[in-house]
Amino acid sequence: MKEVFGHSNLRRALAPAFFFSIILIFCGQSLFAQTYVSNNGIIMERLPDEDVREVERLNEEAEAEDALARKIAAEKKLASEQAQEDDTEDIEEADAIDELFGEESEGDTNDAVITTTTEIVKIDKKDKPVEFSGDLSAELGGLVWFYPWENTKPVATFSNTLKFIGRPRTDFYVYGSFLTSFPEMDFGVYELYFDYTLFGTADISAGKRDISWSLSRMLNTNIIDEKCAIITSEEALKKEKRKTKDSKFTFAITVPVLSYASVKTLAQYESNALEEEMPDYVSLAAKVEGYVGKFTVSVLGKRWAKMDLNRYDPCAGLEIVSTILGKNSNVFAQGLFHFDPSAKNMSRSKFTMGIYKYFENPVMLGLSFEYQAIWGRKELNKKNKDTGVVEGIGQYEGFQHLFAAEIAWSRFIFTKKWTFGCKWFHDTRGEKAAGFYGTITPGIQISEILPHVDFKTTSPIYYGSQEKYGLVFELALNLKY
Repeated sequence: MKEVFGHSNLRRALAPAFFFSIILIFCGQSLFAQTYVSNNGIIMERLPDEDVREVERLNEEAEAEDALARKIAAEKKLASEQAQEDDTEDIEEADAIDELFGEESEGDTNDAVITTTTEIVKIDKKDKPVEFSGDLSAELGGLVWFYPWENTKPVATFSNTLKFIGRPRTDFYVYGSFLTSFPEMDFGVYELYFDYTLFGTADISAGKRDISWSLSRMLNTNIIDEKCAIITSEEALKKEKRKTKDSKFTFAITVPVLSYASVKTLAQYESNALEEEMPDYVSLAAKVEGYVGKFTVSVLGKRWAKMDLNRYDPCAGLEIVSTILGKNSNVFAQGLFHFDPSAKNMSRSKFTMGIYKYFENPVMLGLSFEYQAIWGRKELNKKNKDTGVVEGIGQYEGFQHLFAAEIAWSRFIFTKKWTFGCKWFHDTRGEKAAGFYGTITPGIQISEILPHVDFKTTSPIYYGSQEKYGLVFELALNLKY
């Protein structure tokens, strides 16, 4: 009886165990159908095939969205770098002022946010991995001074800039330009540098580059190229042509801060040769910009290289730019202050203000006015390397006040665009402190008298300590290709 009872009890105990084991196996199959053990021992969820395909589809869509976002960011960056070129399309008539007097504006003055002056060409990397373009300008004419009388002097100039841009990636490009000019007989590489966008935001650039942080159309407000030089009559009459030596090896970084500010820093090597004491030839500059509505406020500064022949005391400044006057307008003010570390005082200050406005209707009229006040505690001199002679190159001791204005009015006469304009410049001190002087330069331009050829005539009139009168007439060829 005990044996029978024992076997009976055993069967009764194993029956539920067998039943629960079947349930456990079934549940285990369901469980392990949804999971697997990864190589590092972590239990990972296993998805059905249709769920896997859905996840892969979502991942592909996310990657496509990220690629699109990077592409849009790169295109926005290109658009900002093309600001100067785009402005000419938006307000083509306003550039008649610069065309009439044979000058280019010192900087981009049609946007509150100031950008570099380098033109960037937007290209499709799939169709055109490298694109070439160029600017050609030539002038042929004559200059005659009626008082004091001089024979007619020929005017012949030529300048061609061949440019290329290569973009193997949306976040990286290489830009270069080759300059040929006459009568300067300048021939060589003008710019050659790369630009890399890091994480879709920060820009890193390095190479031979001509960069400007200028606000002005007529007077010098570019702290990057601030040589503290005395304003001369030649500078008042005509802006100096570009030269290959103007561009320097530059390392620059631009970092956006949130959505309403950016930080720009750069270092420039102030020599064409590799010197032993390289740090002594490096100048440093920085600029912090903040954007509030139609206003841009910037704090900037520069430290000149120790071996820079045009060096001056370290400088700090403040700029305010606005388009508060509406479309096709610009208002700015800038203050720069130099401090002498040895004397522990301010050695020089410069204040500049300007206004520009172009009216499209009812007439095509452009107006520009600028004022600059410069004060210096000491004169700046340098020693000529070749002759050993000490030359005065710097600020007057005391005040210098500069005024500049331009006006241009355009209309079509007999299917040709005629531009009538006048430029005024006034210096209260004059060249070499000989007294005040000024220039008034009226002019007329007839556009497209031949394909891509304009006729221009201007009459420079000097008054004050440099009295003389003249007439310039020329044919000007301007071609973009």
